[in-house]
Amino acid sequence: MKSGASDPFAEESQSSETNAENEGESDESVTTAAGRRSGTEQEYTGDSEQNREEIEATKVDNQEREFSRDQLPYILRRDKVKDERPEVHQLFVQEETHAAAISAERDLEDRINDDLSRTDAREAIYRAGMQHLDDAEEILRHWGYDF
Repeated sequence: MKSGASDPFAEESQSSETNAENEGESDESVTTAAGRRSGTEQEYTGDSEQNREEIEATKVDNQEREFSRDQLPYILRRDKVKDERPEVHQLFVQEETHAAAISAERDLEDRINDDLSRTDAREAIYRAGMQHLDDAEEILRHWGYDF
């Protein structure tokens, strides 16, 4: 090259590196060596206006999609089957009741077409019984509670 002439690519590269270093403290800047932009999982491929607009649109979309964990169905928001179950109801049952419970749990799995935890199945059956107290009353009377 002639003296005094400059390489336009070299200047752009140097000024881009300088800008990236100066903006490194901002949320809107390049923050990792992998070239990722803060707050997104999308690859940052350059300093163009289109890339910035796409990244900002992604941030807005992600913020609009945020929701509370409580809005998820119980089975999705828990980590363990005992989460959100602080109460323990120990239940002693007759042999006949135990056999019927196992059968009912299997029937529920077939109806839902999914594996159920025994804890979920038992609580669902327990709650269903609470919604049908006439049936529970009939069983209690059969056991002699109206004798």
